[in-house]
This record gives sequence, structure tokens and C-alpha cells, in this order.
Amino acid sequence: MTNLQPFKSCLKLFLVLTLAMISTSALAGSVKVEKLRCEYLQDPLGVDVAEPRLSWQITDASLVRGQVQTGYRVLVASRPEMLENEQGDLWDSGKVLSAQSVLVHYQGVGLASNQHCCWQVRVFDKDGKASDWSEPASFSMGLLDPSDWKGGWIKHPGMPPATEAAVRSGETLPVEQHLWFRNNLKLDAAAQTAFLHVASCGYHELYVNGNKVDDRVLAPAQSRLDKRVLYVTYDVADLLRQGDNVIALWTGPGWSRYSFFKMHHALRVQLDGSDADNNRFSLSTGSNWRCAPANSRNDGGTRYGDNGGELLDAGRFVADWNAVGFDDVAWSWAEETEIGAQLSSQMMEPTRIIETFSAKSVSGDGAYQIDMGKNFTGWLKITMRDQKPGDRIKIQVADDEQTVQDFGQRNEYICKGGGTESFQNRFNYIAGRYVTIDGLRRKPEPEQITGLVLATDLQQVGRFSCSSELFNEIYEADLWTFRANTVEGFTMDCPHRERLGYGEVAFANAWAIGLPNYHCGAYYTKHVRDWSDVQESNGWIHHTAPQINKHYGGPMWSSAGLNIAWAFYQHHGDPRILELIYPSATRWLGFLNAHVEGGRLRNYATHGGRFLGDWAAPGQRKEFGDTPEAEYFNNCVYAMNLANVADMARILGKDDDAARFKERLRLLRRTIHERFFDPTTSNYSAGTQVQQAFALMTGVTPEHLRPAVMANIEKDLTEVHRYLDMGSSGLPVLFKFMIEESGQSELFFDALSMTTQPSYGYFLDRGETTWPEYWNVDVPSRIHTCYTGVASWMTKSLAGIRPDPNAPGFQSFIIHPVLAGDLTFAEASTESPYGEITSRWERNGPRLTLDIMIPPNSRATVYVPTRDPQRVSESGRSLRDADGVTLLRIEDGRAVLSVDAGAYQFTSVLESSLRP
Repeated sequence: MTNLQPFKSCLKLFLVLTLAMISTSALAGSVKVEKLRCEYLQDPLGVDVAEPRLSWQITDASLVRGQVQTGYRVLVASRPEMLENEQGDLWDSGKVLSAQSVLVHYQGVGLASNQHCCWQVRVFDKDGKASDWSEPASFSMGLLDPSDWKGGWIKHPGMPPATEAAVRSGETLPVEQHLWFRNNLKLDAAAQTAFLHVASCGYHELYVNGNKVDDRVLAPAQSRLDKRVLYVTYDVADLLRQGDNVIALWTGPGWSRYSFFKMHHALRVQLDGSDADNNRFSLSTGSNWRCAPANSRNDGGTRYGDNGGELLDAGRFVADWNAVGFDDVAWSWAEETEIGAQLSSQMMEPTRIIETFSAKSVSGDGAYQIDMGKNFTGWLKITMRDQKPGDRIKIQVADDEQTVQDFGQRNEYICKGGGTESFQNRFNYIAGRYVTIDGLRRKPEPEQITGLVLATDLQQVGRFSCSSELFNEIYEADLWTFRANTVEGFTMDCPHRERLGYGEVAFANAWAIGLPNYHCGAYYTKHVRDWSDVQESNGWIHHTAPQINKHYGGPMWSSAGLNIAWAFYQHHGDPRILELIYPSATRWLGFLNAHVEGGRLRNYATHGGRFLGDWAAPGQRKEFGDTPEAEYFNNCVYAMNLANVADMARILGKDDDAARFKERLRLLRRTIHERFFDPTTSNYSAGTQVQQAFALMTGVTPEHLRPAVMANIEKDLTEVHRYLDMGSSGLPVLFKFMIEESGQSELFFDALSMTTQPSYGYFLDRGETTWPEYWNVDVPSRIHTCYTGVASWMTKSLAGIRPDPNAPGFQSFIIHPVLAGDLTFAEASTESPYGEITSRWERNGPRLTLDIMIPPNSRATVYVPTRDPQRVSESGRSLRDADGVTLLRIEDGRAVLSVDAGAYQFTSVLESSLRP
């Protein structure tokens, strides 16, 4: 598990000292421009947006209160030396009077494929003073038109579908085979620019003159391969040299074997560059490339319960296969092939090794049992000594101690013999904690067994700590489970048994973990498009993305794309995400509307497993499609979708659509209430926490009945069940409502303090390091995202940092801390598009201290718990005299303040009910 140090209590001291030193006037040169990004990425290659958006953050060393950007000037140039002279030959925005520092549209000269752009920005502060220019940033364009791809797709002639000649000669290869491809390139002068684009059906590693080009693995990110293949852009100018060069690729079949895609292992390459003499050169794939089987292959399938491993034969490795001077005359000529999918740039972070660690212990004799110390997803590196040529080492993996191997996780290494050698995965991965190794001649030491953790390389920007060590451990386990399921550019249900992007957990993880804790703008932009790609012509959307299949799910699964897009918009304020999902979302609503009978949505599936309600709740409760509970749940999903898409339509200026969806929503709300509400108990459907929360969240409950329905949730949490009665699809409903709307999220405190079944504390008490699939630990999968999302309560409730629904994008946001149970302090930070936000509260008897940091160019609505508004102060001053603070109102025992950018320390006197 990532070792995230909790915030130090010295943060409070730092803020106090800072507040004592700063004044309300700016110090010269205190404002700086940092963290320049293009389309959410730092210095991206292969941008395939014709008019990219540029973003930056402002920092102020003197922490001037109310610091805002009053203007900016952006320069975009074709050469870095032009920026040194304050020239932008591609775009000089001039001074623009605007506070916009996020997603500023490029408005310069039209950009061409492979064009490299350098840019920088300066801003003007609250007093109109200009900052220094930022450090330069860059981006390069991808291939903007299909005609820019000069070469075609190629494959090995012996790979399925094999050529007749390969069949006759007996040179056919199994579909699992890894391959080597190479071609030569001669340059008359050193390269000045060189962008190499690689599209692969399956994974690839790129080598230039024997050197691996970068540290990404399992490239490209996963997509629906029969519809869209992602290409990766590499800058290889520094690796090319005058004279002879070799471009080589090691490829693995990856998801091209997935039966639903009906694709095959193939490769497409395009290199474009210019040399020091300004001569242009290019190289593209065709039948003049050489190829050969590598010394490795996949072992196992790509199906439920078996995603296999790898077989590596060290004795068959060919040295220098990717280097200049290697004689490839015995290799086969590549065969041109057809791939009908659209090509799109991988505009998101790659998969990388994000952590390495040694085994915790090694036991046994002959067959060695290795405990890695925690569940993880990634690779194994096993170093061995004094093996004989041909020795076969079998490596099996499980996520529980009683099992030798689960879900087909088996790897095999055939030794070359002599000295020291090692096995390491390349084009497949494992998930688990326990490793069994057969065939070693010497017992390994723990440091000879290394875990290499793989994940989409999202930068973590969220942190949390509080006085409850249990809550801290729950938060960390929640994030670790999320990371274990984000390997290939989407969020999986589990990384071993299925590896599929189920929709209900994708939505829950985006809202609860991804957006508050990681830089993930590019990641979720890609994943929202994944959901559009898995929509069928009748409007129905598959339950997983980017894969398609026939597995279980329901409307909460299928609507993940629009649900994620709406959460994304709340966080980033980016209307383009709404434009991206809107056509798919409206077709989805059309599909649902076509299955409305008697005013409500009816089961449209022929199988009860494809119209699911809440799933995997405590007591093995599963709401199959033929039950009244599933019908109720899915009508609420329909209502949620209608509300969100109506808002999207309004924002996008589609007023007729908005009016139509609002009218459908009005009628649906009335029907749900009439059909499923019991006036004698004030319960909806079977009366579960999720069912009550869903009615309240979607506006189904009439205003005068809301207190009674809310009282039922409170009673269930405090007297009846006293645990979180939710499954994977009910989790985002219960958490979103309780955190964002109920005003009573402190009711979760007792349930989250439990260490008995069912609870998160129970999992940790039983030694789990990731969340299992069901609310007990004796289940096949112990690395599952069914219950990830509890971290949202820590950051959004306890620390209180969350978006303002009335001002999406975090230029205005909310800090609404919840003083739950007997906690004595809680603190969290996150990074909004404008900079770092921190919130830390501590209580000592009736006294509360709340320290907050609001980044420049933004402001917050802050809720300070208090018994007496007259006794709320900021840095020793009354609210009336505090710079940057305006008292808006008193609401439910809290002083509601409008607070400008800066660092603040509020103190107040608490109600007795809010004390520990």
C-alpha cells in the first residue's frame, strides 16, 4: 500500500505564523505561474484536438488575500528561442482581461499534424501587476487526418489469421505469441525533430537503436478495439543518429484475443521528422518490415476466470534483435492486414510501474510460498541463481493464503542456466498477495522477489488524516483498491478474474476517489468516450467499457458515461465533456423511454441479471431484474439520468431538449412515488437505506414527506441495522445523497467505526489490504471495487471539501466540515484546477479551530460550526474586521461565510451536541 504520510500538526503552526507575517498588500514578484497543462496533461505528445485548451495555476508566496488573476497573456511559438524574445509566431493572445486560467482555447494559427509548439504565460494580479513569464511548456500535435498515416497495418504471416504459405510451411504461430518487428532507417544528418506514432492491436514496447524509448508499459491504453484503436506518440529525435538506425517493436496480443472484439494482433507505425539540414524523412509500416516470434508468449486466455500469465524461454532470447547491425535475413517479411477501427491518440497518462517492493516472507521447501505483504496489481520480478539450462520455474498467484492459484494466474520461466537470471512479466500482469514458486534449486531471499505495482500513472493530489487511525486505514485501503484496478486506462471491477470496466463501480470511483484525489482530467475524458463507444444502434449501452460482453448489469451500469461526465463537469467545469457525452446520453434516454409502460420504466431485458438494482449488499442481497426492488431502483436511475441530461441540455443551450426531459422527469417522479411509497411507514420499496436515499436524491419525495423519509434512514443507521446497507450500485447513491444533500452525513460515523461484519473495519481487522467482492472475506475475489468510494466521506464530509453545485469547476467551492463522533481533528488537501486546497479542524472542549487554504483566483463558501456567531473570529479578529471574509448567513448552527483566496484560521465556540 502506498505509504502516504498523514498531515503534520505543524500545518496549524505554519498557518498561524504565516497569517501573522502577511499583510493585505502584494509583495513585488510574489505571484508566479506554474503547472502549465494542455488538455489536462503536462507537455503532451500527439494532441489530436485541433484547438487545444491551455491551463495554468497561480501561486502567491505572500498569500495575499483575495488574490485573483485580472488578465493574462499567452505566447505559443514554433521554437523555444522565440519565447525567450517574448514572441509567439503561432499565437500571441495579447493582454486579455479575464480571470480564466483553466481551459483557455488556443486561438492562433491553424496547427498541423506533428507540429511542435512551445508556450508560456504571464498573468496580471489583483492590482494589475504583471508576473514573470512562466517556465516554458510544450505540446505536439498528433496525426489530425487519416491520410497522415502513410503505411498500413502489418502482422506476422504465421499469426492468426495465418497466410496459406505459413500454413503450408508449418510456420503458424499460436495466438498467444509475442512478436518482434524491426526496420532500418538511414539519416544523412542528425535528427532535429522526429515523432513516431504507434498503433497496436495488442500491447507494444518501442525501441530505437536498442534503447527502450520510455518507461511506459502495456501500451496503448485499453479501448474497444473493434471500434477504436489508440495510438501513442513518441519523440525519438534524441535517439536517432546520423547514419544507420533501427526502429524495433516488441508486441504482445493483449486484448486483441478478446472474443467479443473479433480482432487480431497487428501493428501500425508512422515516423515523421526532419534533420539538421531541414530535410524531411519518414518511415511507415508495410511488407518491407521484418518480424519474428519472440522468446515469450501469453499463457491462458482472456475470459472470465482465466486471464492467464506469461511463458518466457530465456534460452530462446536473441541478443541485439533490436539493434543496428543485427542480421534479420532469416526473419519473415511482415504481411499487410486490415483493421477497420478508428485511430485516436492516447490523450491520457500511460501505464507505468508506480511502486516496487520486496516480498515480506518466504517459506516452504521445494515449493516456496511467498507472502508479498499486501494485495497488488502488477508484475513479479524473480531473481534466481545456479539454475540449469531448461529448468522450468512455475509461478502461481492468489489473493488469499489458502489458495495456490486463482483465476488462471500462472507464469512459467524456462531457464538459460548459469549464474544469475530473472523472470519478469512484460505483456500480462498478476493480482494478489501470495505467490507459489516451484522449480528453484535454491531457496530465494525476500529481496529476490520483487513486486512491481502497475497503474495508470495518475498523480495523487488528495490526502487525508484524522484522529481515528481506523478511518485513516480505511481511506488508504480505499485508494489502494482503486489503484489496483486502474491498470489500463479505465476502472475495473477486479484485476484478475474479469478485468472489465463495470459501470456502477466506474461511476462510484470517479465521483468518490478519482476526482477528489488524483489528477485525472485526461483519464476520465478518455473513459467517458469509452462509454459512447460501447453503445448499440438502438441506444442501449453495454454494462462494461471499453469492453463489450453479455455480463450482468443494469441501467446504473449502462449510464456510467453520463454519470461520470456530470461528476467531471462539477469538478472541472468543462463543457466539452458534456458535448462529448450528450449524443450518447440522449440516445440512452430514448432507449429507456421506449420501455416505459404505465408511466414507469419496465424490465427491458430477457434475463434478470441484465436489469439489476442494488448488487452485493449485506446478507448477499441482490436485486435481480424481475423483482419489485430492481424496478424501483432502475426507475430512480432513470430519474437521475433525466435530471442530469436536462441540466446538460440547459448548459449546452438546447432548451427544447431540456424542457422535454424535465417534463418526463416530472411525470416519472409522480409515478414512482405513487407506485412505491408506503404512507403508513414512510418507506419506499423495501425500505432500505439506499431506496430511501434514492427517492430523496432524485426529487421523487414530495417536500412535506422528506423529513419522515430521512428519519427512516437515520433510524436504520442508528437503531436497526447500524451498518451501511448498500451494494456496489447503491454505494454512489447513499454516499452522494448523505454527503451532498442530507446535511446528516455524521450518521455514518458509527457504521464506519465498526470492526464487525459487515464493515470496512471488519475487512481490515481480518488482515485485508484491499476490499473484497462481498461484505465478507471468504470470497473468491479479494481485490474488488464493489465498495470503493468510502474515501469520499473522509474528504468531502469530515474535511468538507467539495464542488459548489451552483458554480462547477472549483473557481468557487465549498468547505463544509463535519465534526463527527468523538474525532478531535481531521485534515485533508486536494488540488483543484486552481491550486491546492487544505482544510483542517481541531476541537478542544467547546473550542473549534478551522484552518483553511484557498488557492489564488478562487474563493470558497465556508461553513464554520458555532454556538454563537458573535464568537466566531478569524486570526483573532471579528468576522466584521477580517479581510477577505463576508458573513452570508447563519444556517443549522453554522456561520456561512464567503471567503476569498488566502490562508485563514477561524475559531468558534461549539454547540454541546457537536463536542466529542
